[in-house]
Amino acid sequence: MSKFVKIGALGGIIMEFIKKFAREISVFGIVLVIFLALFTYRQITFKDFKTIKESELTEMVKDKESFVVVLGNSADATVLGYQEIMTKYTTQNRDIPLYYVDSSQNDKFDSYVEKTLKTNVSYPATLVIKDGKVAAKKEGAMQYYSLYDFVKENYK
Repeated sequence: MSKFVKIGALGGIIMEFIKKFAREISVFGIVLVIFLALFTYRQITFKDFKTIKESELTEMVKDKESFVVVLGNSADATVLGYQEIMTKYTTQNRDIPLYYVDSSQNDKFDSYVEKTLKTNVSYPATLVIKDGKVAAKKEGAMQYYSLYDFVKENYK
């Protein structure tokens, strides 16, 4: 009899352990589901501008694409602040492609811009490219609504 009592007590301890473990897993599961839902929401609602290389910009101009591009030096504090506005703009205006080209890697970036886009600019510069040609340009960093209005007026 004592053997059965010991097995029954051991079974009760195991059952209690399984119940506690199940409760902890369910709490962990709920936290995991909430985390995944928040992550998915962030992925759906957040969009960042795309940084491209000069070769990609050249190809897009040759292919006569229409887009908005910002030219700037990533080491410049003004450009870093402008990038936050660019991110906000792309998140709220997903239908207009916005690209960024970093001039810090090329000492001859000015001549590249003259040759490829046939224009002179100071940085940062926002350009609206339509059918491979510069339709409008604005130099300097803009606030969100200035960027929004500039693109809205020129990218049609």
